[in-house]
Amino acid sequence: MSHDQDVTRQFDDVAERYEKSAVHAEGPDLALFRAAAERLRPHRALDVGCGPGHVALALAPFCAHVHAVDASSAMLAIAAARARKAGHAHVGLQEASATRLPFADAAMDLVTCRFSAHHWRDVTAGIREIGRVLRTGATFILTDSVGFEDPLTDTHLQAIEVLRDPTHVRNYTVSAWMALLAAQDLMPLRTDHFRIRLAFADWVTRAKTSPARVDAITDLLREAPAEARARLGVEADGSFHLDVVTVQCEKRGY
Repeated sequence: MSHDQDVTRQFDDVAERYEKSAVHAEGPDLALFRAAAERLRPHRALDVGCGPGHVALALAPFCAHVHAVDASSAMLAIAAARARKAGHAHVGLQEASATRLPFADAAMDLVTCRFSAHHWRDVTAGIREIGRVLRTGATFILTDSVGFEDPLTDTHLQAIEVLRDPTHVRNYTVSAWMALLAAQDLMPLRTDHFRIRLAFADWVTRAKTSPARVDAITDLLREAPAEARARLGVEADGSFHLDVVTVQCEKRGY
């Protein structure tokens, strides 16, 4: 089974949990998406890796057309039901990979992506596709959890992430994100940093992590070097803290 198929299967199985997750349904970064859409009033907006539709619905009051794509049909079904309930008939949903967006070049005035890119097997291809569908002068807004420049802490973070959810690929560092964006002529205009607390029981339950893997994560966090535990903010029950970045970019011309 391919990585893309693994991602689809994983998120089809847990879609309802992500709809109700406070980490995903709330947060200061979500307010930034809403504020940007209100300021820009884009004609056509696209949310990549839309999940249960948190960002798409935040954009909807300020856009003439909102397109949203995800690899999980179960996630799309939830997003569609929520859009109907909210009366947003102008929100259209499609099953698609971030690396193969079903839209023409320069078709979008705004593209967003929130807590999705760390699951992409080829993040360069995904960002290239986003750059392709954006018109020159348009805006891309990315939110994702980020890795640590310190290799010791980053190794422990990536290990617990992939143990919890095998479809996890990598939390990229802020510097890596800046390089990836610049390579596609996406120039950062504003960067906001957040730190979120992940309650351990909720975190593993949301992903349906197996008991054996939960035990492995618990052992890894308990036995991690003191400096890694401090940087992750590990608590007695295994809860920890994750760094998140939101980057607002402008698509520059060639």
